[in-house]
Amino acid sequence: MNEGVESFQSEALCECVEIVKDIEDGSLILGFAIGGGIDQDASKNPFVANDPGIFVSRVTENGPAEKAGLKVGDKILQVNGYDMTMATQKQAKKKLTKNQRIVRLKVTRNNLMPTEDSATPVPKSISEQKTVQEYV
Repeated sequence: MNEGVESFQSEALCECVEIVKDIEDGSLILGFAIGGGIDQDASKNPFVANDPGIFVSRVTENGPAEKAGLKVGDKILQVNGYDMTMATQKQAKKKLTKNQRIVRLKVTRNNLMPTEDSATPVPKSISEQKTVQEYV
């Protein structure tokens, strides 16, 4: 190993979620809102402190996202195979709202990997906070 080079190991469990969009007023909808992105203030992230990722901030009751198993606080890692870990909120919305009926997400969430502090409650919505959300 090179001297002065640090290495680290990171482990995160992922879940694949397939959402079939509903048609509402002639538009395809997913039934959830996103927050975050590399263009937003990561210090205001209510889910993971200082994480600039794209997070699910709201899920519509009985909507396509809820039926597929998406949860508030899920971090979206991929949308239809496209990496979202370094995406702006606008880029993420563009990928999510493409004119296609099925969207496949790769997400991670705290309770996928049991830990001692996994009992920390996840906020139901970040609508009360000073963060930007995009509905998709």
